[in-house]
Amino acid sequence: MRVLAIGAHGDDLEMFCGGTLAKFAARGDTVVMCVVTDGRGRPKGDPEQVVKIRRQEAEASAAVIGAVSHWMGLPDGGLWFDAPTRHQFIEVIRQHTPDLIITHPQDDYHPDHKTTSRLVLDAAQIARTVNYPSQYPPHRAPVPIAFMEAERGINFIPTEYVDISATFEQKLAMLDCHRSQLMPVGAEYDPSFALPPSEQNPFHHYARAISQFRGLAVNTAYAEGFTFWQAANRLVTTRVLP
Repeated sequence: MRVLAIGAHGDDLEMFCGGTLAKFAARGDTVVMCVVTDGRGRPKGDPEQVVKIRRQEAEASAAVIGAVSHWMGLPDGGLWFDAPTRHQFIEVIRQHTPDLIITHPQDDYHPDHKTTSRLVLDAAQIARTVNYPSQYPPHRAPVPIAFMEAERGINFIPTEYVDISATFEQKLAMLDCHRSQLMPVGAEYDPSFALPPSEQNPFHHYARAISQFRGLAVNTAYAEGFTFWQAANRLVTTRVLP
């Protein structure tokens, strides 16, 4: 199986579906972690240097589970729904020929999240079009699109769950790769910055709280929740989550 996860920012995929991606990878599936924006919004510093740091972090995170890292490098905080940007999303889908796409829910809190979701949905359909001009052939398969957890779980009611108890520590290890995001807001990047211990690590606290809460619904220690886009060419008769 080929899984294409598309997140607006570095650390989004890890936080909202990292345990599930690790579970896919552990069973031998091909996992592509696509980061849409370049991360230049944080930490403080020269934007080009910040982008380099954020890309290295994304690649390190993907390596934790043996996933493929795909970096789109679009402007952080400046992602727009337009034809040129949609074309780039179409090319990503055609290049990786996924059996499943995972992305943000349509009404998530951040404009980059919402725009990513809209671009994915539209691009997935145009990626099927035979005569669309592209360097890749059309991807005609009926590909389900799953929406991962919303920021802080707000207004998100899962319809399917994945038990991530066995991969939860990998989820934390992936999040730890994004060390620049744990520095104090407004601070310059410091390569010697030490990660706080788990009990003081805000990423760990966040991930543990939401994963334990979702786990309550399905009687597991940790879980991640998903909903699926209900649309033509997206519905299948089998479960695609691990």
